[in-house]
Amino acid sequence: IEEAKKSSSTIYENIKRSKVYVDEVQDYLQIEILLFFYIGGGPGSLFLAGDPAQSVVEGTDFRFEEIRSVGHFVAGKDRRHLIPEKPRTVNVNFRSHSGVLNCAGGFLDLLFKYFPGSAKQLKKDHGLFKGARPGVFHKVHVQKLSTLLKENLQGAVVITHDESASHWKKALDHQLVYGIREAKGLEFKTVILLDFFAELPSSLQKPWRNLLLNREGSDFELHFPLVETHLKLAYTGVTRCIEQLFFAETKSSVAGDAAVRWLTTSMHTKDKDSGEPLATINNVIDLESMAMTNDEFCIVGIDNAEVAGSSEIELEQAMSYLERAIYCFDKAQSSELVAKAQAHYLSVNLRSQIASTTENDTEKMEVEVAHVIGKLLRENLLLECVYLLNSVAPILSQYTQDKLEESLISKMRQLLQYL
Repeated sequence: IEEAKKSSSTIYENIKRSKVYVDEVQDYLQIEILLFFYIGGGPGSLFLAGDPAQSVVEGTDFRFEEIRSVGHFVAGKDRRHLIPEKPRTVNVNFRSHSGVLNCAGGFLDLLFKYFPGSAKQLKKDHGLFKGARPGVFHKVHVQKLSTLLKENLQGAVVITHDESASHWKKALDHQLVYGIREAKGLEFKTVILLDFFAELPSSLQKPWRNLLLNREGSDFELHFPLVETHLKLAYTGVTRCIEQLFFAETKSSVAGDAAVRWLTTSMHTKDKDSGEPLATINNVIDLESMAMTNDEFCIVGIDNAEVAGSSEIELEQAMSYLERAIYCFDKAQSSELVAKAQAHYLSVNLRSQIASTTENDTEKMEVEVAHVIGKLLRENLLLECVYLLNSVAPILSQYTQDKLEESLISKMRQLLQYL
C-alpha cells in the first residue's frame, strides 16, 4: 500500500476507502488490522466491533489493547489523539433473552476465573426480555434426536465441534448442522449444542470435570491451556441462539456428566442458596412442537445463502451453506428462492470442477458454463456470474477471454457498482 501511494496513486485510490467498518474483529491478526488502517486512510476512519470472548479462530489471540498499539503506530504523534483510550462497551443484547444470556454468562465466569488473561473482563450482557432457561437432554438416543428434529423441532439448528459436523449431518439426517466456528456471526431461533462435552479430548475429560465442579486451583491455566479455547467455543455456541437452547449429550462422559450437574444445579453461583440453575433437564418425548414458521425458515435460508456468496470461504463450504439454504427455502415453500439457491449451487459446484478440467473436456465445460450462466442471469445472480466467468477464463482462448470481458464481464461489474 505504501508503495502504491508513491508509484501509482490511481491504484491506491481504487483500494482506498473513506470509512472501513469491521465486525468480528477478534478473528483478525494485527497485520490484518494494520491493513484496515491503511485502506481507510488512517485513524478516525475505522470502526471496529467484536467480542474477545469469541476469539476462537486458530492462530489469533485478541485483545483490544493490541488494536490501540497498532493505531498509535499508524497515527504517529500528530494524530494519536484520534485513537480512543478505551473501547466502548455494549452490554445490552438485542438478540437473545435472559435465559440464554445467563447460561452464556456461566461459561464466561469460568473463563475469567481460570484464564484471567484470556479476555478483558467486561460486564455481562443482559437482554431486553426474560426467557426460558436452556434444556438438557442427557444420554439421549441419536435416533430419538433425529425424530425430534423431523417432527417437533423442524428448523432447529444443531451446533457441534467443527470436525464432527459432517458426521452428525449424516447421523441425524438433518441439513442444519454447523460447526461452532462455521456458525460464528450467524443466529438461530432454536439451537441444540450437541455432544460438546462428550467429544472433548479424553486427556481433558477429568480436568473439565474438576473445573465444572470447582475442584481446580489457580494453576489450572498452566496445566490445561487448551480449555481456554473450549470455554470460548462453548460461549460462542450458546450465543448463536435467539430463543430456545438445548444441550444434548448422546452418551455418558466424565466431562458431560459433570456438565449436566453444573448446568442443572445452583452450584455454579456464588450464593448456592439463592442461585437458580442455568438449565433444566428435559425429556425428549415430552417436548411440544416448536417448528419454525415459513418466514423464519426464509430468514435462515437467506442468511446461509449470503454467507455462501462471500469470496472469503472455500467452495466446498459455500456448497454446504447453499444446501442448507435450499432445505430452508423448500420448508418455507418458496419455489422462487429454491430456484435461486439451486442455480447458485450449480455455479459453485461447477467452479469447483473447472481446475481439474482437461484439454479434451474444455468444449464440454464451456457448454456447461454457458448453461449455468443463463440460469444465473435469470435469477439475477450477477456477482456469481462474474465469479464463474473469472474461474473458467484460464481454460478459454485469449480471444474468447477478451470478448467475454468486453461484452459481458465489464458490464456486470458496472451494474454491481450500483447495487
